[in-house]
Amino acid sequence: MDKIVVGYWDCPYCKNTGISGLEKRCPACGHSQDAGTKFYLKEQKEYVDKEKAANYGKGADWTCSYCGALNRYDAAVCVGCGADREESSGDYFENVKKQEEKAAKKKAEQQPQQTENRSGMKRFLPLIIGLAVLISIIAFACRPRNYDASVTAKAWSRTINVEEYKTVNESDWNVPDGGRVTDERNEIHHYDHVLDHYETVEVQKSRQVQDGYDTHTEYRDNGDGTFTENTVQTPRYRTEYYTEEEERPVYVDVPRYQTKYYYDIERWVPEKKLETSGGDDKPYWDDTKLADNERESGRSAVYTADFTTDKDKTYSTELDEGLWDTLKTGDRAALVVKNGKITSVNGTEIR
Repeated sequence: MDKIVVGYWDCPYCKNTGISGLEKRCPACGHSQDAGTKFYLKEQKEYVDKEKAANYGKGADWTCSYCGALNRYDAAVCVGCGADREESSGDYFENVKKQEEKAAKKKAEQQPQQTENRSGMKRFLPLIIGLAVLISIIAFACRPRNYDASVTAKAWSRTINVEEYKTVNESDWNVPDGGRVTDERNEIHHYDHVLDHYETVEVQKSRQVQDGYDTHTEYRDNGDGTFTENTVQTPRYRTEYYTEEEERPVYVDVPRYQTKYYYDIERWVPEKKLETSGGDDKPYWDDTKLADNERESGRSAVYTADFTTDKDKTYSTELDEGLWDTLKTGDRAALVVKNGKITSVNGTEIR
């Protein structure tokens, strides 16, 4: 059975504390409970006897709008000033809600977001400074640098790719135009994933099983100077493991066969590369004559140059043929170097 427990309140006028909630006036100064009153419990509980308990827990006290005194839920007029209850300005719980909202607003005003931001910045300031220093060091090391250098070496290489038109042997599931079949074989084309049978397996499962009750005590503020003590029981569960048989499908891969054709056919296929290279200023292409069944399939060239600075630091880079052709060994050149690589020669950007 629920029990009625005595609550307590503090007088804000004379600072008397721990006053019984059953007393509507402060025994020290005589001030009435008002809209600022909030009841609380002590660690040592005091219970209202059964005869008196029947008069409590039935409704929250109401607040007189004239004198601010708290009155019992069933009082028709204010015990402090005699004002009619219809002139009430709310009840105990509304008063408590207003107090909590006021306290929350005051706390928010005392701790504005800007203060929190500054506090957060202050906490991470060493990390921010360290990161800024690291970024500065990296940026300094990676900055573009200008050098006056000499062209100390040049090199070039040229390649002609050659294809030959000849008979090759291929295989496929279909014969292309021009193909001459030399063999046919029944081979695996693909596999089908086919249900073969079902097998019974044991599977471990779990479930929650009630394993008694946990008992604890709760207290509800009645708003009239008392609290109601409730004994609450909540179910307690444990995990139970068990095995259960299941039917699971078993699949097999069944090969599917199809005729595969082996055939001869004429194709252009890579045959050779005609390469030339040198370290002079006169690159040329190989002039080997191609046979009737040969053809070019593409040309490529690479042009490089070495540059040595006045501090004997050498940089190498590939260049476009046009820029490479303007440079002669021994010439002076203006370089821009970033991260150890040449990015510009004599004002021309290197891609």
